[in-house]
Amino acid sequence: MKKPSWSNAILLAVVIVAVAHGQAQRGPAAPQMRGDGPSPSAKPFSITRSDPGLDNIISPGVKLVELGRGFGLTEAGLWIDEGPSGYWIFAGLLDNVLYKVTPQKQVSVFMEKAGYTGNDPEHVGAQTRSGRSHVLLIGPSCTGMDHQGRVIWCADNDRQVMRLEKDGTHTVLSGGMDGRRFSGPNDIAIAADDAVYVTDNDFGLRDAGRNPDKQLQNGIYRITEGKTTLVLSGADLGGTPNGIALSPDGKWMYLSTANRQMRRYAVQSDGTLGSFTVFTEGVGIGDGEKTDMAGNVFSTGGAGPGIVRITSPEGRLLGTINLPIYGGEPKRQICATNVAFGGPNGRTLFIAGCDSVYTIQLKTPGIVPAHNLNK
Repeated sequence: MKKPSWSNAILLAVVIVAVAHGQAQRGPAAPQMRGDGPSPSAKPFSITRSDPGLDNIISPGVKLVELGRGFGLTEAGLWIDEGPSGYWIFAGLLDNVLYKVTPQKQVSVFMEKAGYTGNDPEHVGAQTRSGRSHVLLIGPSCTGMDHQGRVIWCADNDRQVMRLEKDGTHTVLSGGMDGRRFSGPNDIAIAADDAVYVTDNDFGLRDAGRNPDKQLQNGIYRITEGKTTLVLSGADLGGTPNGIALSPDGKWMYLSTANRQMRRYAVQSDGTLGSFTVFTEGVGIGDGEKTDMAGNVFSTGGAGPGIVRITSPEGRLLGTINLPIYGGEPKRQICATNVAFGGPNGRTLFIAGCDSVYTIQLKTPGIVPAHNLNK
């Protein structure tokens, strides 16, 4: 065996010292919810009150109810009436299903292959992290309901917006525009005339925007009467489109991106979007959002920690719902990707929280799609 020379040994020592010095300058890795590095410190569920107006919406001593856990990454949320009560459906992004969960915490599958129906799963799905795990997002990422009580959802990796008919069949509402395919329908808002607004980004493509099969620009598209049109590009929005919601009267559209900014656009009589203002900025913005009956906006911060932001119709921060953080290993990622209102009186807030799904009770009702339609 050849012995290392003194010059090589000295060079190796210099490299080791330089690396150690660089690590010392950078300091230890910061705790984080997902990815490499140490886990964050555990924190209990809490409510942050930023404005007295929050007291009209949430009681200070409200309890958080965990309906189920072990899902890895969840999205969407929709209440469906059934008899005197009902159930929630939500998306399993890793499992390619829509789940069903009752207020009594009974979990079952509502729909198989809801995000991808093909036979080549090795070449679809956006890659991300869930805790420490490297995972693929292959499931659906939005749910909604039209005014006839039909479920509408985003089949991300089929790159289509779908509708569940009353007889159980599936209808493709849109797969894109002008013969070109969506990149990954992500979230929807349904207007009073059942026009569907969808945010389309790269989550339905392996390698995202680098995928050679990307055919349409990121943006907000409107689907009505079999026709799909672009109403706002991602470039004009100022970031990758994600969260979307309409005001109770349908006159305003709220749009958010990952830059923690929410814009409010005027909805014109023909369904196009007019001028905008920056509605609010800060934590709890970037993913799904909904409005309640009073026009307050409930928005989510995305990957983690789990924050639901409540903003008044005037753009004033009222407060945040802070989901619990679980310390230790293995990392259990808790985020907030979307919210939905439901329950018999519309005063239950459902939260998709990555590994878990939750509910809390509100004082005021939210907008529940097709609520009591069949009663």
